[in-house]
Amino acid sequence: MDPSVIATLTAVVSAVIGGAAGEAGKSAWGSLTALVRRRFGTDAAVTAALEQADTRSPEETTRILVDQAHADAEFERSLADWAGETARLLQYKHDVSNTIGGDARITGTVIQAGDISGSVNLGTPGPPERRG
Repeated sequence: MDPSVIATLTAVVSAVIGGAAGEAGKSAWGSLTALVRRRFGTDAAVTAALEQADTRSPEETTRILVDQAHADAEFERSLADWAGETARLLQYKHDVSNTIGGDARITGTVIQAGDISGSVNLGTPGPPERRG
């Protein structure tokens, strides 16, 4: 398996296990579990990697999946596809909840956002440029 795919797989598994992926991560985990069960059925070693993922590091769970992928080209392709698709999904579709509540008193600028790509400038604009 290509090292970049392994890195993507590890990042995705880490985000999903850690809960950072929200509802999209739960759905992704369900699809990975279904993929593994379709391919390996009741093979305890492989299915246990997913069932006990919360007691293992993401790297260990990934290693078990990659070891199985090295022995099965079809599973390797399916796993690589899942990792790529899920990484794209998690990048663009994750839960963001911005809340200001309670007894909050806002006296300045507030920005509520999910992912930001690029700069966020909160300073006041400078004087207009003179054209001459």
